Amino acid sequence: LRHMESLFGHQKNLTLPLLNQVEWHLGWHDEALLAYCQQNGIQLQAYSPLGGGGTSTGHNGGIALDDPVVRRIAARHNVSTAQTALRWSLDRGVAVVTSTTNPAHMQSDLAVLNFSL
Repeated sequence: LRHMESLFGHQKNLTLPLLNQVEWHLGWHDEALLAYCQQNGIQLQAYSPLGGGGTSTGHNGGIALDDPVVRRIAARHNVSTAQTALRWSLDRGVAVVTSTTNPAHMQSDLAVLNFSL
């Protein structure tokens, strides 16, 4: 957020971006940045929306895909924990970037459009 504010807060002659791509997932997200982007018509886009680097500890000790709460929510909706994490971001208005060459993962990623949390 401080980077966005320093670029655009004092210099009103700069054009705001349409999109801001940042790391965003269950274990690492900046609600103030999301609010700033929403207030200024900037789409927030998540890279690494599943947390990257393994699931047993989460990024910087944050919530991981194998967290019991995430598992319960996924089970309640009959979806995977990865789908739950992606849908959580989408429900907050955050676009997600996923990357896979596995057709099953591609289908699973697209299936997040078929439910809400």
